[in-house]
Amino acid sequence: MQQSHQLAKMLGRGLTSADRPGAIAALKRIGYYRLSAYTYPFREPPTEADVAAKRTRAENFRPGARLEDALHLYEFDRKLRAVLLQALQEIEVGFATKVGYTLGKRAGDGHLKIQHLEASACRLVNQDGLTEHEAWVQRYEKLRKDAKDEEYVKHHILHYGGEIPIWVATGFMDFGCLIRLYALMDARDRKRIAYELGLKGNGSDTLYRSLRALNILRNHCAHSNRIWNRATVDVPPKFSTQVAPEQLHHLNELDNDQRQKIYLLIALTAHLERAVNPSSTWAWSALPTQAKKLGNVGGMTLENTMGFPEGWQELALWKK
Repeated sequence: MQQSHQLAKMLGRGLTSADRPGAIAALKRIGYYRLSAYTYPFREPPTEADVAAKRTRAENFRPGARLEDALHLYEFDRKLRAVLLQALQEIEVGFATKVGYTLGKRAGDGHLKIQHLEASACRLVNQDGLTEHEAWVQRYEKLRKDAKDEEYVKHHILHYGGEIPIWVATGFMDFGCLIRLYALMDARDRKRIAYELGLKGNGSDTLYRSLRALNILRNHCAHSNRIWNRATVDVPPKFSTQVAPEQLHHLNELDNDQRQKIYLLIALTAHLERAVNPSSTWAWSALPTQAKKLGNVGGMTLENTMGFPEGWQELALWKK
């Protein structure tokens, strides 16, 4: 369908636009279906027929709905992804370094030998009939093969008979692979890493669940998927106040609806990013600067679409 026809379809349903050439150019650049995710909240509430058809919104737009507002949301989301990805990548590198250093103190091949890991976790059998460690090694070997042309990998193959120590191997592991390895590590090692990332007591479980959710967020950011008002799939559970620092305690006060939204993950990102890089300005500069740019577009605010609590900027987490 030509972009002019797509625009006519949206305008016919009640959406307005003050710049028809600009609207067509946006459709060519963004695509109708991607942009539809940002126009969707401007639709009318569902009719009885919509409910019967299991649609959560009507096809027509509510009075005053503007395409320019949807484009503002799109640009806000695009820039927010970039800001989040910056912090998530720093967390990934910092976490990889800690895993490599901690496990490397046991043995260079500690990631491949169950005796250096948590044996009970490694021997659990998954739905494919493999132990958790066997399944992890399969993933690891694929990543190692994909990285065979990297200079540091070729160096170890040439000079060390193909053995790649854990502190080197973390360089080609993706975030998901690292998190799965963390789950298989000795409980004392997991606890040590969690402590270094500001989580005390039984903080390793909290860290693991947080990282799993952040890995999904990272992938959405890296692949240009919408994150503004996206529901969180794997919501990290509430934690003991003895585990997390006081600046995170307000997360336990979020209601169930807020916990499904992205603020929870943004707050965890802020804590972990500062833990791996104490000199970072991300939490009190980069993130708040971008967040404030949402404003109030057609009733879309940080609070009602992203789960930000009222007065969030006054919380200790977001202070210099």
